[in-house]
Amino acid sequence: MFKKNIAFKLTTGFVLIVLISMLTLGLIFIQVFRQYELDSREQTMLERARSISEVVSANLQSNGQMRGIGGFTRFLDTMAEANVWIMDKQGSPLVFTGNGNGMGNGKGNGMGAMGAGVGQNHTFYSGPLPSEAENVITDVLSGRESISQSFSSVYQEATLTVGVPIFDANKQVIGTVLLHTPVNGITNALNKTFHILLASLLVSLIIAIGLGIFYSVLFTRPLKVMNKTALEMAHGNYDARTGIKQQDEIGQLGNSLDFLASELSQAREKIDKLEQVRRDFIANVSHEFRTPLTVIRGSLEALEDGTIEQPEDIKRYYGRMLAETRSLERLVQDLLELSRLQSGKIAINFEPVHIPSLLADVVKSMQTIADSKEIQIHCDIPQDVPPVNSDYDRLRQLIVIFLDNSIKYSPAKTVVTVSLKLDKTFKITVQDQGQGIPAEELPYIWDRFYKTDKSRKSSGTGLGLAIAKHLVQLLNGLVTLDSKIDQGTIVQIDLPFGS
Repeated sequence: MFKKNIAFKLTTGFVLIVLISMLTLGLIFIQVFRQYELDSREQTMLERARSISEVVSANLQSNGQMRGIGGFTRFLDTMAEANVWIMDKQGSPLVFTGNGNGMGNGKGNGMGAMGAGVGQNHTFYSGPLPSEAENVITDVLSGRESISQSFSSVYQEATLTVGVPIFDANKQVIGTVLLHTPVNGITNALNKTFHILLASLLVSLIIAIGLGIFYSVLFTRPLKVMNKTALEMAHGNYDARTGIKQQDEIGQLGNSLDFLASELSQAREKIDKLEQVRRDFIANVSHEFRTPLTVIRGSLEALEDGTIEQPEDIKRYYGRMLAETRSLERLVQDLLELSRLQSGKIAINFEPVHIPSLLADVVKSMQTIADSKEIQIHCDIPQDVPPVNSDYDRLRQLIVIFLDNSIKYSPAKTVVTVSLKLDKTFKITVQDQGQGIPAEELPYIWDRFYKTDKSRKSSGTGLGLAIAKHLVQLLNGLVTLDSKIDQGTIVQIDLPFGS
């Protein structure tokens, strides 16, 4: 289970990166260090071989014998720090240093014994010329310096062989100087370096594990918080927040999760509101239908059982049922109209409309209703205005709704004013002297079935302003309503010139 934890994976990955990086760098360093030491040793041996070659060239007799053998041998022991072979131009040894061996003084392959005590403190290999030096001798006798690296079965490690030619006064090769030595110093240095590398690697791994755990926990902590927040949201708690304030990708993810929670919270509020609207709609429709249906049913039952016999009473009952039926018909029509508006199934036909003519038509149509209450409709409509690009029928329907409400809720013998002004928009205003709407009810007047008059005295369906709101939106306009108790209501419609 722990292996599936992201902190474990991050720590493991971090440690592996450190381990692989240090091993790679360590191996590269060891290889570079080894090559550097070999190159340095080669250059040192070449310089010493050249020095020996110069000394030998000056002391080598014409008969191929050396003068001052003992002192020269001690000089080679001190100077070379390697096995030294001095060969003649036929490749036969003249001098070689080593433990208990000395100098050959004969020609060809003959070799004599070295004086006692010479070279007693040296640990260099003495004896026959090593096989790896044969190629070096061949190159040197041709007049070139030569270097050879190989593995010696005697030393059981890598060895270096350096060859330098001996020239006479005429620049002719009269012999060779060979230096042969194991690279035990390099091997020891490499072993020490390797041990240091292992110790450093162990310390680095301990530090890497500690830092890996620390940063993994630091990295995964906000992830755990976000996971907990997501689970809270999954269980419906949209108020949960991560509280992450980091300025990186994790912080951005936390902010996105908080934003999602906020959006879901708002969406839930909207859903709850829509659900409440649906319940209210069903309750309102049921209420609006129940009363007229009850009246119609009661009237029909009275007529059916013969309770009502007088012709004038029968006529009155029929009139009541007809009125209630018309009320139901008006309610159904308003519901259908509102449904079409909300679903966008009503097409708007924009065309040039002369607003003064439209308002005069509406006022003329509504005057009959106003006369029944002795209400005067006053018009303040200038005629010299440009046409507006709108839908004549829908704009007329909108004005009728507001003017009808003003007449309906105004006392008798009052004045309703219809005016038109041009500013940055067409401003159509309908003002009455009615009873007004309480301030606390103004936010709800655009809701379906909302009535300021809760009694059955109102003949409206409560859908007029809801329909008007959707009509204004379809006409790309804006409507505002201001009302004060006992002072009246002012409705203003703003239509843009480019509607």
